[in-house]
This record gives sequence, C-alpha cells and structure tokens, in this order.
Amino acid sequence: MSKLQLTISLNENIAINTVAGLSKTELASNLKFCLRNTASTLIKLKKLAFTFIYPLKTADLRNAKISFKEGTYIELTNNDELLTLAPNEVWEFSGKVNAKLNQYSDMPTGFFVIDSSEDIHEVSYSKSDKLATSVNRISASQSAELSVMQASDHFDNYVSTKRKAPHLAQKSRTINCFPKPQNIILNTATVDLSLGFTLEASAEFGQQFSNMQQIEADLNTKQELFKISESGVLLALSEDSSLATNAYQLTIDTKSVKIHAADIAGIHNALVSLWQIATNDLQKVACLTIKDSPRFEWRGQHLDTARQFFSIAEIKNFINNMSLYKLNKFHWHFVDDEAWRVEIKAYPELTAKLSERGYNQLLDPQYGSTAPASGGYYSQAQMREIVDYAKARNIEVIPEIDIPGHCFALMKLYPELNEAADASEYRSVQGYANNCLNPALPATYEFLEKVLSEVAAIFPGDYLHIGADERPEGTWENSPAVRALMQQQGFDTTEQVQTYFLRKVQQILKTLGKKTAAWEEASEQGEIEKDGYVVSWKGTQAGMNALKKGYQVVMAPAQHCYFDIAQSNDWSEPGQTWINDYVPLRKVYEYNPLSQALDPSAYKNLKGVQGCLWGENLYDKTLVHHLLFPRIIALSEIAWTEHAQQNYAQFEEDLKHLHQATLERLNINYCKLVF
Repeated sequence: MSKLQLTISLNENIAINTVAGLSKTELASNLKFCLRNTASTLIKLKKLAFTFIYPLKTADLRNAKISFKEGTYIELTNNDELLTLAPNEVWEFSGKVNAKLNQYSDMPTGFFVIDSSEDIHEVSYSKSDKLATSVNRISASQSAELSVMQASDHFDNYVSTKRKAPHLAQKSRTINCFPKPQNIILNTATVDLSLGFTLEASAEFGQQFSNMQQIEADLNTKQELFKISESGVLLALSEDSSLATNAYQLTIDTKSVKIHAADIAGIHNALVSLWQIATNDLQKVACLTIKDSPRFEWRGQHLDTARQFFSIAEIKNFINNMSLYKLNKFHWHFVDDEAWRVEIKAYPELTAKLSERGYNQLLDPQYGSTAPASGGYYSQAQMREIVDYAKARNIEVIPEIDIPGHCFALMKLYPELNEAADASEYRSVQGYANNCLNPALPATYEFLEKVLSEVAAIFPGDYLHIGADERPEGTWENSPAVRALMQQQGFDTTEQVQTYFLRKVQQILKTLGKKTAAWEEASEQGEIEKDGYVVSWKGTQAGMNALKKGYQVVMAPAQHCYFDIAQSNDWSEPGQTWINDYVPLRKVYEYNPLSQALDPSAYKNLKGVQGCLWGENLYDKTLVHHLLFPRIIALSEIAWTEHAQQNYAQFEEDLKHLHQATLERLNINYCKLVF
C-alpha cells in the first residue's frame, strides 16, 4: 500500500503573456498539488517525479522547483531541497501551464517519490482521483472570446456542425455488415449455419477458410461459424477473374453459401462479411446476394508502440480487429524519442538500452511510465511472426523508422551520431532537445544503411516509412558540418538540407527494393521521388497540395482520423485535444477525402485513408478499445463504401441496432457516447 496520497485541483484563468515586447492572451491552468504522508513514520522526501504532457511554467511554481526535466518527465524538489513529512503532514505546492486541460487524461501521471536514501515510494494518484478532480472553469463568454483569439493556423480548422448538405435518405443495411456493402439484395428466407459447412474450394482459397477459423479462435467469441461438418451447408469458394482485386460476390440461399472473387483478398473480405452477417444468430442467417468492392485500395490503421509498448498478443488483437472491418494496411510505428523497439543485430545496444524506461535508466520515464524499468522490444522473429499473422488477414505491415527527427533516444545512446561542435539550440514540440540526426555526418548514413537493410529484410511489403515529420525549428543552424554541406551543395536553407537527407535515404531504400513512405512534411520541403507515398496528418490541405504536385497520398487528417483525440468535451472522456477540437464518431464518418475542389486528374494518386492511434495516453491499455471503437468502424466505411451510399444518421442507427451485440460478444470496451 502506498505511503503517499496525492490530490490535485484545477483552476482556469486568462493570462496575458509578453514575449519579445508582444502581448498574447492565453488560457492558463493553475494546478494545486497536495501530497500527504499517510504512513505511520516520517519520510525524508528528496524529490517528486512524474510525467506531464504540458510544460509547467518554471516562474510560476510556488513552494517547489524543477530540478530536472526531459520530454514529459519532471522532477520537483521542495525549495528547501530536502523535505521531511511527518505522518499525515502535507506538502502543498502549485504550478501553471498555458493550456486548457480538457480531459481527465490531460492530468499529470506516473507519480513516485525518491527519499533521502534514494529509495522509491509509490504515490497513490489513480484514474478515479483524476476523474474526481475539482475543476474551476472560466466563464462561457470568456471561453468563446478566447477561442476566437486562439484559432490555430498550424492545423486546418474544423468547425463541428450538423451536415449542411445531407445525402438522400438511405435505408438501413438491414443486415449486420460493416462497412456497408455496395449492393445488397435480400429475400425473406433464412438458413441455419450453426452446423458449419462442407467446403468446396481450391487449396489457396481454402486457406482463407482456415484463416477465418483462426480469427474466430483468437477472438474467443465462444461461437463457431467456420467449422467443417458433413451435415453442414455447402460453402463454395470460386475464382472469378472478372472481379477487381478485393472485390467479391456473396450469395446465401437455403442450401448453400457461394463466394466468387478474383483473389484471396476478395475471399477474405467475403468471409468477413459472412461472419458478421451470421454472428448475431447462426440459426437464422438472412438469405441474400451481395456484390461488393472497396472505394479505396488503401484502408489503413496506425499504432504507436514506441511511446507505449504493446505485447505481441496485443498487436495480434489489434490486427484481428482491423481485419473484421476489411482494413488492409497496418502502419507500425515502433521507433521514436522515447524508445527503440526493433531488434537490429548490427546494433544490439539499441534494444538492450533503449527498449525500457525508468528511474536511473538511460531513458527516463515518459508518458505515464513510472520508476521501475518497463517496456520491451520486438525480436526479428516476432516481427516476422506479425507480418505472417497480418498477411493471413489480408493486411500488409508498413514499418516506420522515424528520421531525421524523433531520434532523442538514439542520439543519447550513440554520441558519434552527434556533432560535438554543433551549437544549434532547439527543442521539439514534445520537449526534447537534440533529437535530430545530422545529415552531414558519414556516421549517420553508415548507421541507417545497416538498420534499414535489416528492417527491409523483415518486412516484405513495398513500403518502408521514414517519418520526416516535426523537425524542430533551429535544427542544424549552428552545425559546422551542415554549414560546410550547404556551401558545397549551394543550399540556402535547412529545408534544403532535409530534402538532401531524405533523397539519400530514398536511394538507400531503392537499393533494398523499397519505396519511401513519409509524413506530409516530406512533400513540403523540396522535391523527393514520388514512387512512394506521403501521409497528410495536420489537416487536409497538405494532402491536397501533395496531390497537385504528383505525390501519392494517404489522407489521415487529425481532425477526422486521429483516434487518440478525445471524442467529446466531457471531463470523463479520455484523449487529447491538441487540435483545439474533438473527433466524435460523426466527424470521422462525415469526412470525405474527395470533397475538396481539385482537378479530378489529381485524384488518381489518392491511395486512400488511414486512422492513427498515438500512444501518449495509452499507459492505460483499457483505453485502446474505447478510443478505437466505434470510430474505426466509421473509418472502415468511408474507406470502403462509395460516398453516395453513406449516411451518418442511418449508420449510427444501424450500429446500435445491428452491431452493438457483436461488439459485446467481442468483449470490446467501446465508447458508448452514441449508444
């Protein structure tokens, strides 16, 4: 049992801050901390440690001071350096951040105390404590005025409104099938599929049946559709080369189930539809004919396993959930400032030193991790296992090695990747100094060639993602090596240096048989080769601009497709709000990647859409399903179903009446705001 109990209260106010002679009105959140010794003996407190995604203002701390800070990790001391707390005695102090704390998950977390003997003490501060926070908000009129003043030009602004131009009224899909098929013809008959099937299929197509058996077993729904039985209904899986890739035709009648497709992707999609349609009642399955094909070839979902480690079992569950909604691209983000989770045999220290965070470790706690070392990494054998597991579910895995920024952990381990004479001063938006590789050092490319070579050998897909996002302002500006490179190449800006770097990395990947994927910044800082793709994430405009330039684009605008963003303004709803807005289910569903005014010829390069789930708040793994569902279902529908067939009001009704039971059966802790 913890010897220390913490409570925090929150009070908003409007502050006027002056920087370089310019006054700016901002909302500030004042936090009052009360740390109580609940033990029967005194504690000599040396420092209090925790993580907080918002930077505490040093000048506004009262009765405490920051002794160390790195990223989100903070160590505070009492002003007297060593604080003795007798039983039931409290340490009260306060601090301020220039931000609105909208959700309980915005609060500081991961608290622990180090005493005078360097012993570690847990601090009791739970999710329940955060939910019970005393919050004193500014008035509605002040908030409205401030919102106008704070409108951000860094991200596309999105105003939550009701649909301005609703589609023609759509009928219910009637059957439990998400995403909605393009064409459904129902009849009044039903068939009993509870006894299973007799299978008629080629070896290749029959393997897809076996794959669905494994998915059912992994999902542990205690309901078995895909079983072989002599008394079962005929299930015929047939090839039809006239159908497009991923497309299928599914016919259910009273004596048989027949599926036609051109490839194993189409067979998989048809079997997934069959599973959903049947799962609510195996004994009374609707007889019907479905003709179906996807709107976009790229229907993706991203997962950040760098900031928070996910076990192989958790990743498999994530992939299974993707496969049930016909998503087919898994963007695996496993390298960042906070950790390196990819086994590289040429550099065993990467995972030995950078896969765990903790007190007195090379990497300090971040994003909710506490004093004990915690984390993990993926062996090359495990990554190959995930690749095979995903392939059996019609999913391609795209690995991401994020460079040149987001490399704080890497730079901390290998000093040779730093230029000793580089006097550049910069800090990333996440609070890290010195987190960018130097494009002028030969050691940089020697390292990357070895790393990318091993990663490329593990992942057989066409693409390898290299990040290229959020390089902080000020990077390389005082690097003698970069200055020499700029003079040699005739460069005027560090943006040109980044393009030089990205092109060299592209050449490395080309020799490895890979195409380059990157975030939108890669298309904004010069011209790189366009055989890969860029992901538009800050908003929609960057994607539109990239399409005009001839880039292949995957749209993942944060205002619609970032599932780490909170779903409402309720304090009890988890998630982030750095976009100055929320991402409710409606906003996901009503996003149309083709709605912008653009020459139709540019759209030939629009590959599709992707959801993103970043890990800042996922130290609490119970939030994963809550943040994903049902938004990932809406994502699947805008990626699969033609826009003319989409209607949010009907989608929401169908979700409640046709699919909620499926979510319950899958034991998914879904967000219930629309249910």
